[in-house]
Amino acid sequence: MNRMVEELNPKIQGWRNYYAVDAFADLFLNKVDWYIRKRLMLFWNKKCNRRMKHSNSRLAGIVALQSGP
Repeated sequence: MNRMVEELNPKIQGWRNYYAVDAFADLFLNKVDWYIRKRLMLFWNKKCNRRMKHSNSRLAGIVALQSGP
């Protein structure tokens, strides 16, 4: 998970820097951040073969937040 986050961070930061010029970009970028976190949690749960994918995904969310800047 840490390696995946390390690979995604420069790309996400590039998006933020490029689109941060617009005043309405924060709403769009917050949705993108939410989507990325959601996909990382689903990936982590699938990797760990968890049956209750949404109720026990707090750990994956915490790992994703701690890994990124």
